[in-house]
Amino acid sequence: MFKKYFKLKCGDQNFCRLYLPNKNSKDIPIIIYCHGWTKPILGGGRMLGGAPKAVRNLAIKNNIGFLSFDQFGEYKTWGDNRYFTHARWGEGVKNAYDYIVSSGISKDGLIGCFGISSGTTAAFRMEQKYQQLAFNVSVATAISNNIINPGGPRQFYLDNKQLLDNGGLVKYCSKKISKLFFEDDDKNLCIEHMEKVKCPTLFLQGSLDNDRRKQDALDGYNLLKENGVYTEYFYVEGGGHGLEQKANLCAEKTIDFVKRVLEK
Repeated sequence: MFKKYFKLKCGDQNFCRLYLPNKNSKDIPIIIYCHGWTKPILGGGRMLGGAPKAVRNLAIKNNIGFLSFDQFGEYKTWGDNRYFTHARWGEGVKNAYDYIVSSGISKDGLIGCFGISSGTTAAFRMEQKYQQLAFNVSVATAISNNIINPGGPRQFYLDNKQLLDNGGLVKYCSKKISKLFFEDDDKNLCIEHMEKVKCPTLFLQGSLDNDRRKQDALDGYNLLKENGVYTEYFYVEGGGHGLEQKANLCAEKTIDFVKRVLEK
């Protein structure tokens, strides 16, 4: 397996990790991994583990590349979280996509996403704006206004309206963020724009996950089916929020889906 760590030269200059079957891999399928919101590991940094690592390893065995990148404000991407929005994160996915195409590693029609939790929000945001993904695998789906707590960003904004309207910052999911984040989510919640999703989508949902994520996965699945988009739903018994307990099963379902979609 060939590994390459680098920063993109455009946008937020996101820090990336690219894994390929070999150094000279060209025109192969690529999975872009969108991580969720987590606390920094050992004071900073993003290390692959659990389901993402299992997906990467099985991808490499099937001649599929894997690219992960850090969202704005994390690790070597840096950035001030007061300017963080899901729209910005979605643009990070787009920048990673464009890098893969421009480098000749892959091409349009072969690149998709594997997202976990709020990372699924970024993947759906990219697809809803650009309709370029060849596939999307969504684990612990986060597309509604209940991203973190009942009421989600909209209610959180109302609860802190005076402070935010006056330019203050509030702590939300371990990040100090501004009104920009809440304004963006209020206008662009993924669940309200699912008609813009055109790519085949697999929802992998753990039975031990919280009810909000379970509902989002079902809602997303049903909405895409109604819109005529090819979609699958698999309920993982004994799987938690990130399917850590069922990493190998997650990888098998993901790679099987990707291969079937690309063979059509």
